[in-house]
Amino acid sequence: MSSVKNIDFNNCQIGRPPVVGIYGVSGSGKTFVLNALKHAYGADYILVEGSEVISRLVDGGLEGFQRLDDDRKKSVRELAIRTVLADCLNDGKIAVVSGHFMLWSDEQKSMTSVWTQQDLETFTHIVYLNPPPETIRDRCLHDTAKRRPELTVDELRQWQREEEMQLRLSCYRSGIIYFTVREDSPVSGVKALLELFFHRGQDSHRREAESQLDSFIGLSTKDLASALVLDADKTLAAADSGHLFWEDVYRRHLFQTQQDYLKEIFGGPLGYTSAAFLQAALLYEELVAQNVFDEICTNVARQISLYPDVAALLARLRKDEKIATLVVTCGLRRVWEKVLEQYGLIDAVKVIGSGPISDAHVITGRVKANLVAHLQRRYHLHVVAIGDGVLDLDMFAQADRAVVVVGDQKTRSQRMEKELAAAIAGGRFAASQAVLSPGSPPRLDTGVLSLVDLNGRDFDDYILRGSPFPLINTIDFTNSRVANILATPMRDAANSGPSLRNAHWQTGRYLALFTLPDLLGIEEYMIRHVQGHHVYGNRIAQQDKALIVALMRGGEPMALGVSEILPSASFLHARTPNDITAELLHVKSTVILVDSVVNSGQTIADFICHLTVSKPAVRIIVIAGVVQDEAPARIETWCLTRPRQRIDLITLRLSQNKFTGRGGTDTGNRLYGTEILK
Repeated sequence: MSSVKNIDFNNCQIGRPPVVGIYGVSGSGKTFVLNALKHAYGADYILVEGSEVISRLVDGGLEGFQRLDDDRKKSVRELAIRTVLADCLNDGKIAVVSGHFMLWSDEQKSMTSVWTQQDLETFTHIVYLNPPPETIRDRCLHDTAKRRPELTVDELRQWQREEEMQLRLSCYRSGIIYFTVREDSPVSGVKALLELFFHRGQDSHRREAESQLDSFIGLSTKDLASALVLDADKTLAAADSGHLFWEDVYRRHLFQTQQDYLKEIFGGPLGYTSAAFLQAALLYEELVAQNVFDEICTNVARQISLYPDVAALLARLRKDEKIATLVVTCGLRRVWEKVLEQYGLIDAVKVIGSGPISDAHVITGRVKANLVAHLQRRYHLHVVAIGDGVLDLDMFAQADRAVVVVGDQKTRSQRMEKELAAAIAGGRFAASQAVLSPGSPPRLDTGVLSLVDLNGRDFDDYILRGSPFPLINTIDFTNSRVANILATPMRDAANSGPSLRNAHWQTGRYLALFTLPDLLGIEEYMIRHVQGHHVYGNRIAQQDKALIVALMRGGEPMALGVSEILPSASFLHARTPNDITAELLHVKSTVILVDSVVNSGQTIADFICHLTVSKPAVRIIVIAGVVQDEAPARIETWCLTRPRQRIDLITLRLSQNKFTGRGGTDTGNRLYGTEILK
């Protein structure tokens, strides 16, 4: 696993502009593609042939370059790619550069690599043009504009195979996104790749996965209360479908090596970043182009048997009208659909997973957690997550309940053992474990990770069914040092008016910044980097669908602090619940109620009841400076007869003090200098 940080979905590290290489043997169509891109994009990209840059750097142009010795040629090549990189930084643009990885030697009838270390450090993406050698041979024979090597079809094929294999491995091992285009007419494919690389961030794939999830839930006729979300590989079954898939690929000799490409990708500099999962999706896409992907998935599915306990659980839940069952996997969606089909479960258990980029989503551990959150926020479901590996940890942390599947001790991930223990010890989540491999010992201490039977009564009653709703999820910072600092000026009797309003503003901003990214999720958007090029930034998701409600008058300063973190959200002053009209709620999916103090909880309960009647599906979040510790339970009791709802209550501190301020001790009077009022 790499230690490289700040790699985004598009493989652009902070401060590193995107540079795309168009590669292929002589006659593969590089110049044709580059000219087509110039016609399509004009000045939007830096579009240049590597040989053009070299010719500008050497006296005598390319002829002068050919007269140099090998060491000098290497220096010029490195200077050429550094020049392109400098142009990217100066112009703030993406570069697309055509070039050679290997050159053919007529004398030796072999290839020589001409790539440099600077190339490895500069390129972020490589597109390799690989048309049939017969096509290349025909082009070379009829090309009157350029002098081409006179090679046979077999020699061209040898050059292509060796170059593609070496270039692919160099890219995987250097953290460069790689894809081979095999079409005779590659322009549309290259344009689609540029669109994918630079205009479809991870957030677009997350939204697509959420949309598919919405379609699954929308088709359900069940009155849902809970959702069971399962990983696939080594969770549904002992098998690793990825390993079986690539065994089949290598038996077919579809690539010119027996290297485990997935290990090269995830074991390289990209690690388990979203860029690595994009690279895996592109690799599967190459197999679709060879018309073998679905056939291999079928063969793999035939080799997989569900754990008996899992098969029994899924069969039992298909008849349960309160529970939705979903498989969400970073692995191959098509394989697991076929496995479930073999068991007659495909109609009851839906699968969201990875695969070829044209037919699947790019699913990462973070996306899995986002989908769990989507079930909670949009559908107000109690979510149970079941998985076995490190890519499930984010999902476990987001879910209401987590169950770790324990398989054969010989094939368990040691990394999972360590990271699971650290997550539990750090209070990130609590979990149970289900030992599904006969005779295998449990993970960790059963006092830390309690045992559960997936088909037992305890699992049904205490894990799967969850807590009654409405569920007040209280997030407080009572015992934190930051809370002590922020609370001090709010409690200081010497503060009133502007200084006290500023203290409340700071608290509202802090509570929003440290909780809303996890509760509402984040999304990517394009920003201009200080060095000139464009990169993806992050912000809290769907702000335009949020409504911040300042409960008047004590809630206004804190609400303004929340608004600082959600600048695109609507802002409303409300004295009574009826101030939040149906017209306002019609276009909003989240309402954030903000007050300085929650005493009995009656006011908050009135607002919640109004909202759940006006728009039952609306997400409700409450933010307050101080909450009496008995208030959450009272709010649950008062709202119990209303439609079931999930509510997050965020507060700087919980207090046992039941004192209600009046006159000079009333928070609203202190905030606005009206202490004279009784």
